Amino acid sequence: MDEASVANIVHPQGEIDLSTVPILRNALSAAVSLGRHVIVDLSDVTFIDSTGFRELLIHRRVCRENDRLMVLVNPRERVQRVIDMLNFFQMIPVYRTMETAQTSLKGVPLPGAR
Repeated sequence: MDEASVANIVHPQGEIDLSTVPILRNALSAAVSLGRHVIVDLSDVTFIDSTGFRELLIHRRVCRENDRLMVLVNPRERVQRVIDMLNFFQMIPVYRTMETAQTSLKGVPLPGAR
């Protein structure tokens, strides 16, 4: 997990499916527990199935319950097609670049921030 100025960054790699979703779950749980917004960098994800999307939604809910946001960034074309087909971008915002994702979060205050 990396850290940007406004969020923690989770950078999963390869295929996200039933056998690998526990790795994503652990990374998301760690990022969410740090009390910041979360950016999930999908640039190295070659495939994601329903278990992966479900895991993203679970952690998005935890973020929202704690007044934080989760966004996705830079999905590969194959992953983007599934995101589009499912209208997943309506549940979790998707940005083409890390810069635009970070910019989108800069104006969103965290709980306890002044």
